[in-house]
Amino acid sequence: MISVKVEGPFGLDEPEELRQELGRETGLLWQLEPGPRKDTLSGGAALALLQTVLGAAVGAVAQAAAQVAVERAVDRWRGRRLDPPTVTVIVVRPPEDGDPDGSTALEEG
Repeated sequence: MISVKVEGPFGLDEPEELRQELGRETGLLWQLEPGPRKDTLSGGAALALLQTVLGAAVGAVAQAAAQVAVERAVDRWRGRRLDPPTVTVIVVRPPEDGDPDGSTALEEG
């Protein structure tokens, strides 16, 4: 599973734009889960979570390629904003021997 968490001030339609960009870049279906918005009209914080699931049969190379594509899409999306929100990419791979949780996290912002 790959999760992209967006935190900070952003417009109402920006998470949907990121979802579409992630879909174009990765070829995967992404689900958007909007979080609470706190006084965003005056620059308050907002939260959105985008997730996609990689099939169990997907190998390490395909997972790595998907992660690179996600990071590229996030960088492009953030680059179009004057004050981009913080974006955290979390990749959870199926556990392997010696790796109990299989997760890695990358934070931009």
